[in-house]
Amino acid sequence: MTDPDSIDPVLEATGSVPNGPGEPPAEDAAHHPEALLRVNDVRKVYGSGHTEVVAVSDATMAVDQGEFVALLGPSGSGKTTLISIIGGLLAPTSGTVHVGNADVGNMTRKQLTAFRAERVGFVFQSANLVPFLTARENLLFVSSLVKGISKKQAQQRADELLAELGLADRAKNLPEQLSGGERQRVAIGRALMNDPDLVLVDEPTAALDTAMGRQVVEMLRREVKSRGKTGIMVTHDLRMVEYTDRVFEILDGHLTHVEQPSALGH
Repeated sequence: MTDPDSIDPVLEATGSVPNGPGEPPAEDAAHHPEALLRVNDVRKVYGSGHTEVVAVSDATMAVDQGEFVALLGPSGSGKTTLISIIGGLLAPTSGTVHVGNADVGNMTRKQLTAFRAERVGFVFQSANLVPFLTARENLLFVSSLVKGISKKQAQQRADELLAELGLADRAKNLPEQLSGGERQRVAIGRALMNDPDLVLVDEPTAALDTAMGRQVVEMLRREVKSRGKTGIMVTHDLRMVEYTDRVFEILDGHLTHVEQPSALGH
């Protein structure tokens, strides 16, 4: 008899199996030839021979400018590995990633550093704020990594973002003086500070209760859509996919299918 506690709620609710329901990601990608993000046959392998582990297997996906999509799957499914490759934090074993006309896999280390600083905004599972910097200083630190932004411009943008995120009165607070939801909002502001093309979000609700999680994801969606960015949210939480435009499901490193959020049970 199957132990009900051993059943992964994502797998049970979505029927996630290779070649499961929904459109295959490769066929879906063909419908988005002008997508800002194009991932083609990306594979990530660790080790070799009998120790080989395939973390991501031949992933293909396309996401348009202005879209906010979910990458849904259970723990260990390869979600974080895939967005790390998309964001230039990890190199694929094979395959290609293009953001606009930029071929991320063929960049030098120096080019990757500039790409991550200028074109990608990251929001990690834990806010990862610099603990000895205030909320405002955490945003300003990001702008210091990019050439061509004056101190005055950076300060103005930081203040505008903090106000937009409802944090104007918390600008001078250190991370330890902020709630979990406030820290995540600072992290969102930091991700948007340099006006990136691509916003990558890894499990933003993991440390939050349901109400605060919904507030944070609603805010992410609003910021991505209103600014015309391309956003990918990694999650295992079915309750959050309703805020996305499409849902890519991943299991054991395989992108299995693409669904509309309304097709998934919440």
